[in-house]
Amino acid sequence: MKKIIIVVAVVLLTFNNLFSQIAAAEEHNDLVKWMSLTEALEKQKEQPKKIFIDIYTDWCGWCKVMSKNTFSHEQIAAYINQYFYPVRFDAETTDTIEYLGKKYINKGTGRKPTHELAYVLTKNRPSYPTITYLDEKGKIIQPLPGYMDVKKIEPYLVYFNENAYRSAPFENFKKNFDKAFNDSIPNGDGRVQWVTFEDAQKLVKSSPKPLFIDIFTSFSVTSKVMELTTFADKKTADYINEHFYAVRFDPTTKDTIRFGGVEYVNKGVSHPFHDLAILLTNRQIGIPATIYLNEQLQLLSNVPGYRSSNEIEPLLEFFGEEKYKTQQWQEFMIEFNTKKEKAVK
Repeated sequence: MKKIIIVVAVVLLTFNNLFSQIAAAEEHNDLVKWMSLTEALEKQKEQPKKIFIDIYTDWCGWCKVMSKNTFSHEQIAAYINQYFYPVRFDAETTDTIEYLGKKYINKGTGRKPTHELAYVLTKNRPSYPTITYLDEKGKIIQPLPGYMDVKKIEPYLVYFNENAYRSAPFENFKKNFDKAFNDSIPNGDGRVQWVTFEDAQKLVKSSPKPLFIDIFTSFSVTSKVMELTTFADKKTADYINEHFYAVRFDPTTKDTIRFGGVEYVNKGVSHPFHDLAILLTNRQIGIPATIYLNEQLQLLSNVPGYRSSNEIEPLLEFFGEEKYKTQQWQEFMIEFNTKKEKAVK
């Protein structure tokens, strides 16, 4: 299977050669297809994608270095161009800009007057460069100040593009991202005993257990991170093997799958997803996602998003030990966290 992973090229910068790099960057055109914020917001209406904003100033040396090194890296630029609407925003522009129904201007106060929108996009902490990520509706997810080389920006791009920010703190994600794609670090000795849908249905009849379904694709980087870290964690793998029959399911597969006495196919007409994936997710397909079915193959829950071994642990216990039959999720989590805190002490 083809792995779509950004190639990492480490850029080493030293204080002694900084100024020579800045001079070389003055006339440099990078590979990112920049547009204005107005253009990006208009494009979002036609095809929703997140917006990647590079906030800079003309006098910012590190902004120029970032353009020369990071945004001129072929794989990084290609990833940004494909998955984001990339915007370069001059924090000192004198243009009037409308953002989410409000107009912003540069009042021209101070020696280096800052545009009102720069304060908004940096959450009142303007510094340069800053990268701000906006969601598919143009709302701010998070501004990230400071220079980023290729190695540093790579996990952030995946983290925001694939919505891992909704389910995991960045430091946890980055730790597993590095672990997954750094051959010098062992990924773990856990091994989930994956079976097919056909085999899972036979096993449920002979020895009933719930089903755990991992929704993944070969082009999802976070799916790969889960494969190489979450499911390689021995404690997690052992728990899944003991309490579930585990199935890996690519929702873009062209295979015909018989499930619950019905044959499901991928028609490939108006969308790329398999009919069984549509059924199991109630038309809310997230990649990656974990789906939980009871022993009667009835849907219990579709949980979209990246999960590390720590973050998936309560979900496995809630469904694997049938806590959902007697507890609400919020009640269970209070009990689960209390138990974990006591174990630490």
